[in-house]
Amino acid sequence: MSNIIPFDFHGHAVAFNGGGWINATQAAKQFGKLPNEWLRLPETIEYLKAMARTCGEIPYVKTSRARADRGGGTWIHPKLAVAFARWLSADFAVWCDVQIDTLLHGDIGIRQEYEGACRILDEREKLASAQGKGLATWRWQKPVLERRVEHLLEQLQLTLQLDVA
Repeated sequence: MSNIIPFDFHGHAVAFNGGGWINATQAAKQFGKLPNEWLRLPETIEYLKAMARTCGEIPYVKTSRARADRGGGTWIHPKLAVAFARWLSADFAVWCDVQIDTLLHGDIGIRQEYEGACRILDEREKLASAQGKGLATWRWQKPVLERRVEHLLEQLQLTLQLDVA
């Protein structure tokens, strides 16, 4: 899988690709489950057959033999992702639906910029706390970084029309 985009769900990374496919192996692991357990359920088999009748025969499940840290595992098509996520947890299903919608219809670039700006702000603050000499630099960098985070948050909220704070 290429263009893997990690998202954070309650402190756990959940990987999607740019097309909205979800790494089901990674997602299920945090709930103590395996994707093949879901794929064998009678309801899932019936759902897959209905999808095939409606949308035609397309690969809804792909398996990558790459290492787990390089995107290996079972990947599920966005049309199945929410049904799979619902099996894991209702909260996770709603969260997945929002992430997939963002990937397919929203501006993922601004979201990544926002998350990156937040990460840099946090890293620099920790560095400043750890190093006395970094405090002087931090004093000048902090307002600039905070303005960048605020600006990107405004852009993200306009794009997603969500309150992510």
